Amino acid sequence: MILKKKLQFLFKKFFQYLFKKIYGLPKYSNDLTNLKLIKKNFSEINVNNQVYEIDKNIYEITNGRVFTDTVEHVAIIAQDFIVPPISYQQVDGELKNVEYNKVLVSGTNRVKKKIRGKVLSLVQGASGNNYFHFLFDIVSKLILLDKNDILKHMDYFLVPDLQNWQLQILSNFGISRKKLLNSKKIRHLEADMVYALDHIWYNKGFVQEEINNIPEWVIFSLIEKFLSCATKFKASERVFIDRSDSIYNHCKLINNIEIAEYLEKYNFKSYQVSKLNFFEQIYLFNNAKVIIGPHGAAFTNIIFSNKGLKLVELIPKNHKSIKCRKFSEILNFDYKRVELDTVKNLKGDMKISILELEKILKKIL
Repeated sequence: MILKKKLQFLFKKFFQYLFKKIYGLPKYSNDLTNLKLIKKNFSEINVNNQVYEIDKNIYEITNGRVFTDTVEHVAIIAQDFIVPPISYQQVDGELKNVEYNKVLVSGTNRVKKKIRGKVLSLVQGASGNNYFHFLFDIVSKLILLDKNDILKHMDYFLVPDLQNWQLQILSNFGISRKKLLNSKKIRHLEADMVYALDHIWYNKGFVQEEINNIPEWVIFSLIEKFLSCATKFKASERVFIDRSDSIYNHCKLINNIEIAEYLEKYNFKSYQVSKLNFFEQIYLFNNAKVIIGPHGAAFTNIIFSNKGLKLVELIPKNHKSIKCRKFSEILNFDYKRVELDTVKNLKGDMKISILELEKILKKIL
């Protein structure tokens, strides 16, 4: 085992050395004036006839390169210089400045694929496949570019390894599969023109601390774009979010079945949101008048709910997420955060008693 690890280490170092010789080591400078790039600023955006002031830039790079490790680092490179505003380096969950980008030390250690045409980079480490981040980080960029008549001019889109629900969303922008470049398969590319945007809201530190800085226009633009696409089905107005199907063990009720069965007495229906397609999820949340459930990605959909929604979020005491509180303040929901003690169990990490739940129901129903 020790010999195997040593061989793997030497193998990795050899190829890092080889790729450094082939592609060179990207450099860093705050002065980008001599590089072949154009920066265009967006100063405002119109959402539902409401004009919001913004300060976002799109960068156009001739013969630009993109490298990603698909986990924490994305390097956008112009003439062998990393471009700080649009590169991405999230180390141990914290967004760092560009000096921490691994390519400055390890280089772009993947075979480079040459792409003819215009490529829009939409990669952002591993967070691109997270439901919340896909909508608020990536789709918000598409909306901004679409409203500025830029999106239709792109030949290709460098994206994470997408699932069906993400393809459904992209289809609403007229983006077909043949235009998608999978960053899991193409980790290093050079294109005639590379385009990349500033991050919409996450600019420093830890995500949970930055959520409070999400601009209102992002929320309302997602509603404007997708609410009319909701797919109607026979759904209850009283919804319990069943998170038992999550592949993650956090934010799960160990007595999920007990709670679901108890809530049936109050005409709640349980939904595993992952079983619904994107447009059905929109309808479920828009139709609901009361929603109860453990914290999770599904609660991103509350942005599609109506004013006056009664929302009960069950969340571990040590969890820092303020997403539901933030959205509830903006959209005028009746929001209650129920913090629960964490427990160690193979089925989950928290529990709420029937007695405590009964007290909550008496207040909201």
